[in-house]
Amino acid sequence: MQRRNFLKLVAAASAGTAAVEGTGTEFVGTARAAVGANCGGSSTIADVEFESGSSLLDSNYEALTDESVVAVWAESSAYNTDADNDGDAYYYSDSTDIPVAAVDGNVVGFGAMLVDDGDANWKYGNEEFVLNVWDEKLGGSGTVLWDEGHGQYYDLSQFSEFESYAENNGYTVTPTSSLISDLSGADAAVITSPSYNFSTSELNDLFDYVNNGGVLFLHGQADYNNYDETENLNDIAGYLQRAFRFNDDEVLDSTNNSGSDYAVLTGNFNTANFNYFQNRSGLGSGGGSGGFDGPKTGTVSSVSDGDTFTVDFDDGTTEDIRVLGIDTPEKKRNQDAELIHEWEGIEDLNYLADWAKSATDYATQEVEGATVTVEIDEEEGAYDPFGRLLGYVYYDKDGDGSRDDLYNLEIIKEGYARVYGSSLTKHDSFWDAEATAQANGTRVWGQSDPNNSSEIRDRNVTDIFFPNTTSVRTSSGAIADSRVPVYAESTASQSGGSVSYSQIPLAGVDEDANVGVVGSPLIDESYESSEGFGVDTSDYENFVFVTNLVDYLSDTTGEILIDGGHGQFGADFALSSEDAAYYQRYLEGQDIAFEQVNTLSSSNLSRGRALIITAPTGCFTSTEVSNINDFIANGGAVVLLGSSSASDAAHQTTNDLANALGTDLRLNDDQVTDSSNNVNNDDTIPYTTNFDTSFPLFGKYS
Repeated sequence: MQRRNFLKLVAAASAGTAAVEGTGTEFVGTARAAVGANCGGSSTIADVEFESGSSLLDSNYEALTDESVVAVWAESSAYNTDADNDGDAYYYSDSTDIPVAAVDGNVVGFGAMLVDDGDANWKYGNEEFVLNVWDEKLGGSGTVLWDEGHGQYYDLSQFSEFESYAENNGYTVTPTSSLISDLSGADAAVITSPSYNFSTSELNDLFDYVNNGGVLFLHGQADYNNYDETENLNDIAGYLQRAFRFNDDEVLDSTNNSGSDYAVLTGNFNTANFNYFQNRSGLGSGGGSGGFDGPKTGTVSSVSDGDTFTVDFDDGTTEDIRVLGIDTPEKKRNQDAELIHEWEGIEDLNYLADWAKSATDYATQEVEGATVTVEIDEEEGAYDPFGRLLGYVYYDKDGDGSRDDLYNLEIIKEGYARVYGSSLTKHDSFWDAEATAQANGTRVWGQSDPNNSSEIRDRNVTDIFFPNTTSVRTSSGAIADSRVPVYAESTASQSGGSVSYSQIPLAGVDEDANVGVVGSPLIDESYESSEGFGVDTSDYENFVFVTNLVDYLSDTTGEILIDGGHGQFGADFALSSEDAAYYQRYLEGQDIAFEQVNTLSSSNLSRGRALIITAPTGCFTSTEVSNINDFIANGGAVVLLGSSSASDAAHQTTNDLANALGTDLRLNDDQVTDSSNNVNNDDTIPYTTNFDTSFPLFGKYS
């Protein structure tokens, strides 16, 4: 098939199939310099996550609609509820966006903690937003007290990463149990949900402090389980005669969230009135030191295994290091954490456990007692969920006196480790080293034989499940039936969406453009029972369908590639290769390699027959778009997998990319559910047998 050079406009399906409610914003014509939401040199922070947050009200405890006070609203899809059932929540109407951050003079109200260690996800814009507010109010430096004298659960120890981030950006952050007496030496104070109320005397002192130029940052929380202490915060806001109050509620969003409806995502910023949203280096993916002031040099004091050891740095600090971008086999005692499908062509856990010991021995020989320099990757967070520093480790391997050998790369070359499919900048060079080691049968790869892997799950397609799925549409409205291989069952329904259907399409094809669009990340391994999902899904034929779709759209051979260079690894609604190991194992049985590419270069793409792209949080450069278009022109296919839980920005970027690739296919901005035909009694995971079998997509692959 030859890709088209024009945007094909297709008439809607037969009368009664769909109703167009609106077409939304489309990007028609030549692709922009950078493709995606907020691209082209974005100067705006990413969406902010308000997890377990409350809304804000006006001083009369009614809707806060004053745009001179509201800094951030939840998206229009959000709603609020009285989670503690006390009957004291104000309910916002569907027509009013819900405020979640407000400012009146020197007092700022945040509806959530935003930057605590337990809930904050640094791939979003939380820490940048909060620090921007601090900078705007304090000028970029100063002493900030953290109140711990009113029974707060959220004391400063719960915010250690943000504390380091703020201090690395010019602030001194100090906990205090005697806030009032310490105010004279502080530029600002943070007060999180206080379990004990402030006395009239304390409130009077806070009033004087603010009137004399002091700044207060008030952080509330949802009333879930009644932990919110809303009245105590409102005593402060009221005594200080501010224009906002905290609502005794919880803000939820079933559409714009990071995986749960209480983890609300929003980019609904009041940029017209507040300068809090400029992009800057943060703690997570795409920028920042994450509290690690590196590169730093030190000595490896102990080795746990091939990818984990401890470094005593010369500045007196000690860090547990998780070697970035690699994975060595798990020891026998940790085999419950080993997913054998991640090791291509290997099917013996005991064999891997033997090589785990060898990898530990290699690390001990190479770096234990050695002087190393550790640095982080700007595209990764600084620390993993276990508090280990994610580091590149440089050492003097050859004894020439220079620490210019990268341990992460050397252990891959030596055949003791595989590449981990995250967003690191060195991913593709690491993959090249792994491919060489695997081809040569080096060490752990000696027993790897993907071409001899047994077939799994290859059979005729009878059922497919679509977790967190949207429907599909075109740039002009409803998609024609002739382009839809799979529909939801008649029992399914849509919520939201600019195009409504009586028969809901879940996948669409554009043979002329070599592009397919599917509303769901339907190869996600989190729906495997071995990964803790509630039921066995191995009897569904998702893998067969996707592979048949690839071959239907592609006119070439080679690997199936998955994009991992646009924030997918860090997003709950997207997939990297690490999230699709079971699909990788299925493809092994079909003698097809499945590899992640982070750099969409011509040489990387030339290896593939198809490129799978799941909801991206980052932008695609004009060079990347050009390379993908060349890949398509040479017979390659692109399959875009959406998600109803993707952020608005990721959803827009997917559609923006589709346009840049010359197809009129789009994801609809809806969610498809089915209360009757679903998996694990979850209506957000509909399954279907409603296929158009005139498409050659439903037979077993081999």
